[in-house]
Amino acid sequence: MAEDAANHVEETPNEAVEVEAAEVVVEDAAEGAADADQPTDEKDAQIADLEQQLLRTRADFDNFRRRTRQEKEELGQYATKKLLADLLPVVDNFDRAMDAISEVQDEQMKAGIEMVHRQFVQVLSQYGVVAMQTVGEAFDPTRHEAVMQEAAEGTAPNTVIQELQKGYTLHEKILRPAMVKVSV
Repeated sequence: MAEDAANHVEETPNEAVEVEAAEVVVEDAAEGAADADQPTDEKDAQIADLEQQLLRTRADFDNFRRRTRQEKEELGQYATKKLLADLLPVVDNFDRAMDAISEVQDEQMKAGIEMVHRQFVQVLSQYGVVAMQTVGEAFDPTRHEAVMQEAAEGTAPNTVIQELQKGYTLHEKILRPAMVKVSV
């Protein structure tokens, strides 16, 4: 066909252009036929692969969104952690005042101190701060700080027998461990 195109070029230039255009159309058709000859299994595999990539991307984005939301919630819960931990000695002093108030004769003073203590503890609990119960529990180094040991009859070893300083949790995480005396 190329020889025919060369012959046509010699005779008339317009006919040569038409022959070249026909050859290009034939070549494009041949390429299209080659694409059509490509197995549909390969195309289906590519489609399935792309669908899997899309599903993974969607899942990754959903996980990212969930993780971001959780981090934001935790940040809100624990943003005040340092402030609340700094207020715990004030609660300790109120507890000591509550113990010492029994000797005071002035009932109004007793009622006032009890009311302020109760309000202070209530505000802390609104922010998720809760005092731990420790006496009689098994010693747990993640929750308790043992500062003394004592032999105690009738109690199992490694049992908290006295609380020297209250421990507190913030949303069920340890804010301050309890200082305790443990049996041996």
